Amino acid sequence: MMGWLLFFITCALETALAIYYYDSIMVNKWGGIHRALSIVILFVASVGNAMLIELLSQGFFPIKLLTLIAIHMLFIKLCYKANWLMSGFFASSAIMLQILLETVIYGLLQIRHSGNQIFASAMGCVSCLILFGLLFLLRKKLKVLKEYLQKDSGTLVRFISIPAVTVIAGLYFCMFFVSTSDMGYFEIFTSAALIMINIVSLFILQETVVKDEKLRKSEMQIESKQNQLQAFRDMQALYERQGRKLHDYKKQLATLQELLKGGDTETAIEFTEQLTKSIAVEMSEVNVGHPVVNAVLNQQYRVAKGKNIGMTFAVSDLHNIRLSDDDIVVLLGNLIENAIHECEKVISQGQTASIQVKFVEKDSRL
Repeated sequence: MMGWLLFFITCALETALAIYYYDSIMVNKWGGIHRALSIVILFVASVGNAMLIELLSQGFFPIKLLTLIAIHMLFIKLCYKANWLMSGFFASSAIMLQILLETVIYGLLQIRHSGNQIFASAMGCVSCLILFGLLFLLRKKLKVLKEYLQKDSGTLVRFISIPAVTVIAGLYFCMFFVSTSDMGYFEIFTSAALIMINIVSLFILQETVVKDEKLRKSEMQIESKQNQLQAFRDMQALYERQGRKLHDYKKQLATLQELLKGGDTETAIEFTEQLTKSIAVEMSEVNVGHPVVNAVLNQQYRVAKGKNIGMTFAVSDLHNIRLSDDDIVVLLGNLIENAIHECEKVISQGQTASIQVKFVEKDSRL
């Protein structure tokens, strides 16, 4: 009776530890009654798998391991926001950490399931408590792994060999639990080494996904800056074309003036109508002698004006500015965008808002 009680307690602890591990790394799909029911089903399936294998011969113990991993994979797929790669990776990792830790404890004490079942189950409970302490520390140290794996789980492919090798080792160690021979130092050392490898791989995995995410963001920022800079250059080209149009417009006004002086009113009116249709020029509000600075300031000015935000400028001649075009776009663009964003908050509260931009060069300093 005591043996069965310890058996159920061990299964409950192992199930709880696995869920604790999954919650540390993956995002739940649901909570409440659905989650509680899923946990009960996982526990029942794990107990049923263990009891079925206990009734069969020794050769079926590797099947118990593979079946248990499959059960946990289904649980993860149903209850967490995870694909099959994540399900297989972390199901194998959770199960094998438990088995390897039990292997180390059983090996050091030379306990066999075929021997004292009560003592073996009691040591299984002890190994669960030790594993809880280990998982608690991992949960504290792997805080960002959950967040980044949701964005890119493909990184797991680089580490898939670790749980695969661990499972293969576990298939061998399963035979120890029913074997009549003692476990040697090689098996104990290998189990301990695999535990360390699995733990270290999780830290390397976290570092890798964080670096990949930073690289992805950096590439996006570079692309965004390039697109923004190209947009500003396109706008500056438009301003230059508008300047040329203004030059032509002055000539056309002179022509109109001559027509009016000559008394040819009808021709002047017709010429004026054509002129009005052909010219739609919006001149730059700011000209500091630098095309990119002009583009940024005028573009942001139009954005602010469209949102009823006043903007005044105190700028000097910046044609010799030593900042690169990229830095100009980032510096001015971000500063004024942030100012516009804050002004929108003020306006949303029924108040008025304006922006003052002072950007001057003096003694080779900005």
